[in-house]
Amino acid sequence: MRVFTTGIHQEGNSFTPLASTRADFRITKGQEFRDLPGIAALLGAGCEVVESFWARAVPGGTLKFADFMNMLDEMLAPLLEDDWGFDGVFLPLHGALDVEFIGSGEAFLAARVREIVGPGVPIAVPLDMHANVTYSFADTCNIILGYRTAPHTDMWDTHIRVAEMLVRAMRDRVLPNCKMIRLPLMMPGENMMTESGIGKELIARLPSIEGGNVWCASYFVGMAWVDTYNNGACVIVSGIGDMCMKPAYEFAQFVWDNREKFQYQGMALEPEHAVAFALEYASDPLVIISDSADNVTAGAVGDNALMLNLFMQAGVTNALFAAIIDPPSVDKVSRHKAGDVLDITIGGCFDANAEKAALKAAMVKKINSNSCVLEYNGIDILLFDTRKPVFDAETIAAHGLNLRDYNVLVVKQGYLSPELLKEAKHSALALTPGNCNQKIERLGYKKLRRPVYPLDSGVEWGASL
Repeated sequence: MRVFTTGIHQEGNSFTPLASTRADFRITKGQEFRDLPGIAALLGAGCEVVESFWARAVPGGTLKFADFMNMLDEMLAPLLEDDWGFDGVFLPLHGALDVEFIGSGEAFLAARVREIVGPGVPIAVPLDMHANVTYSFADTCNIILGYRTAPHTDMWDTHIRVAEMLVRAMRDRVLPNCKMIRLPLMMPGENMMTESGIGKELIARLPSIEGGNVWCASYFVGMAWVDTYNNGACVIVSGIGDMCMKPAYEFAQFVWDNREKFQYQGMALEPEHAVAFALEYASDPLVIISDSADNVTAGAVGDNALMLNLFMQAGVTNALFAAIIDPPSVDKVSRHKAGDVLDITIGGCFDANAEKAALKAAMVKKINSNSCVLEYNGIDILLFDTRKPVFDAETIAAHGLNLRDYNVLVVKQGYLSPELLKEAKHSALALTPGNCNQKIERLGYKKLRRPVYPLDSGVEWGASL
């Protein structure tokens, strides 16, 4: 069984002013690629794997067309050059890659692969729960399975399961197909957590759809911060022959009937109230505040100093901001040494709508190769020269700081990473303005399929076979 594999993995955001380019992607190839769990599962099943590379980037803005096309040509070169043919294709993708002039990068990639391998070769794809799936993509692929956790802790397990289903299709010489049920429903990912609430109940129901000819079932929330026609929730089943779709439609109807139950699973506060919350519980650390609209893990720039200004105005101390993305400030600070005092304005270096913070007599606390730390009125501010998230205490330690030295931590995330959630005694989501505004009705959608709940009133929908 010969399998071709390649992939591209980035969650797009069309509301950020900072476009993504090839330079943002980390290329995984060779043995490192073959060691990834999904590829390893194929190899362990005795497949001959011909790999190209896997390109993965931090969530970001719309990917430049030329950069995408150049990567695509390189990704597919081994497929085009092969003379022996393939029994299957494994494409580890995200599902919300937004490409300039194209839209869904995944749909474009899958269509190109299908043109090359022909109609009889199964294409198997693991996707993020926040994928914006197009009908053409569902029609092109044979096996689609999404993650079932948010935060995502089952990514590699999903890759393995998809690889196993691809092996099954090749061994049994069957060609699965995918069916999609789209709902006129969208929401921020923070409204679809899977550890509690309606999200947990939905995920628990998915296995009941599977069985018989239905190999797998997925529920996709969509990526709210991509302005695209195919944004929103959908149910996808993959299997063979005449699949029984009744359970899938019943599941979709359950989602729709419970649409008002998709709510935040923790504290969600206006920015000023989030600051007051931090002040109230700072004596009982650790308090973590998430600057949700400047969420680097959902493609925001990460340069807004709004929350920092509010914290300074409120007199919060013994707090750490981790981090503000500001390459010019990192460069300026790097020309000093620890202990120096300087006047500096930070933030707002990319997004014209982001606030800046003017710091007079800030002290340089630490200087690293790609970051620095400023101390100002009892607040430590970690500055990065590149966009990257802070997921855990180890990331903070890598920049010379100890999370346990602080009573309050402010991060640029939506829902907290599992690692930080374990560290927090108290936490709140700050409903800030920005590229990942939780109040999606305030975003200027131009391409979105309408009507859609909750943006439009009186939306009606009913599942029907």
